Amino acid sequence: MNVLIFEDERPTSIRLASLLTEIDGSIRIIGSIGSVQAGIKWYKENEMPDLIFQDIQLSDGNCFEIFDAVEVTAPVIFTTAFSEYAIKSFQVNSIDYIIKPYDIKDLKFALDKYRKFPHAFSPPEKELLKEILKKETFTPKKRFLVKMGDNYLPISSDDIAYLISDGGLTFATLFNKERHIVNYSIVELAKQMDTSVFFQINRKMIVNVNSVKKLSSWFNSRLKLVLVPPIEEDAVVSRERTSSFKEWLDI
Repeated sequence: MNVLIFEDERPTSIRLASLLTEIDGSIRIIGSIGSVQAGIKWYKENEMPDLIFQDIQLSDGNCFEIFDAVEVTAPVIFTTAFSEYAIKSFQVNSIDYIIKPYDIKDLKFALDKYRKFPHAFSPPEKELLKEILKKETFTPKKRFLVKMGDNYLPISSDDIAYLISDGGLTFATLFNKERHIVNYSIVELAKQMDTSVFFQINRKMIVNVNSVKKLSSWFNSRLKLVLVPPIEEDAVVSRERTSSFKEWLDI
């Protein structure tokens, strides 16, 4: 069985693929896609898989943008970290889903259900899916409250050049070169920041588009960035994010 995975977090995608092949040795993972644009391109160049595990929120938008652009005829199991309210909408409309983080029991149940009732996994009407997703409104984080000694200082997200995880802490470097600790992980911030302005280039770093001065090819199909203000360590776009990063910059 050929399975296509849509998931913008590489570790999560790897775990899902590993669990699926552990459950069923006949499963062949034919692709792992992290963005809307990469997904549209894949569908235009390949035959439909037997089954799709579809993350709802991708690195550059919601999955319904894919369904707008191409006709997806393969069965779909949606994967989501959405709120209970949105999940109830999925239940009411008989759309099958799995809640993150993935559990092997949930995956087994979903695969068994797919084998017994394959028609239940047909992609929903596009307008229906849009209405469900609208119920989970996303508002990008605009401000941070950071501590400076005994005082607190509000900073605007627009003033942040990049965010980096270091030694268990997350630091925000501003365009004026100030550096502050913020009380969020990179994973959390990747879901909160405005994706038209900020991009997670690897597991430990998020950059502002206005901080990218230059990029060049790097080892193992990666990209090395020159940032403003300068950073001491290498700012490298991971191999699996390189294509999406180029698309993001080229909007």
